[in-house]
Amino acid sequence: MINTVENSRAKKTAGLAVTYRAAGGDMYGTCPDTCPLKPAATATHDIDRDYESAVRRAVPRKGLAFLFTHFAPSQWAEQNTGAPKQTVFNYSADTLADAARHTKNGAASVAVVPADYWNERDSAKVTESDGVKMVRCPNETTGIDCANCGNGTPLCARPDRAFGIVFTAHGASKIKAGDNQAPGGCYAGGGNVALHWRHLSERDEITGTDGEHVRRFAAGLSPHAILRHHIAGDIGAAPGGVS
Repeated sequence: MINTVENSRAKKTAGLAVTYRAAGGDMYGTCPDTCPLKPAATATHDIDRDYESAVRRAVPRKGLAFLFTHFAPSQWAEQNTGAPKQTVFNYSADTLADAARHTKNGAASVAVVPADYWNERDSAKVTESDGVKMVRCPNETTGIDCANCGNGTPLCARPDRAFGIVFTAHGASKIKAGDNQAPGGCYAGGGNVALHWRHLSERDEITGTDGEHVRRFAAGLSPHAILRHHIAGDIGAAPGGVS
C-alpha cells in the first residue's frame, strides 16, 4: 500500500513530495527482517521486484528522487548510475563501518549513530570510519531542510558521493535506535509519522499495484520537484503479497 503527499508540511521535508509504504495489516511489512530497527520479524526477506523497478524510475520531470532501504546493495536489481531519470537508492547500513565499506564499493550509504555519539568529539559535523569521511545530516546542525540541502541537490540525492551520511538517533526510541543489539527504535514507529504509517496499513486495499501508483504519482508532479520515497516503509515484498 502506498500513500502519496504532493507537498510535505513536515519541518525537515517541507516542500518535498513524499510517500509512505506499508503492507496490509502491518506497517513494517515491507521492511526486511534484517533491519535492527524493526521491532519484530514479519517474514519480509525478498524485494518486491515489480515495485523496485517502478520506484527506480519514479522521478519527477527534470527533478530528483531518493530513498533509503535496509536491503543491501547486493540485493538490488540495479545499482545507482547517476542517470537523470533514476531514483537514488541509499543503503541504510547497520554500522558506520558497514556504511564505509559500501561507500568504498560505490554504493551511496548512510548509518545511524547513538544519541550521544557527538559528545566531546572534535567535530560535531564530520566523523570518519575506515578512512571514509562520514558527514552528519546538515539538518541536525544547521536546521536546513531537505529542499535546500546541498544548494538544491540534497546530499542523499547524490548517487556518486565519496562520503557516507550519518543520522543521529532521535525520537522516543532513540536509545534502541542507537543499539543494534536491541530490536526496534525506528524513528517512524512513533509520533505523527507512525500515525500516518499505521493508518495506511489499516486502509482498505485499493486497485492497482504499488508500482503503478508510484509511477503515476511521480509523473504527475511539477517539473523540478524533489521526491523522497518512503518516509516510512521499504522496497520489500509484503508477506502474503498484500501491499
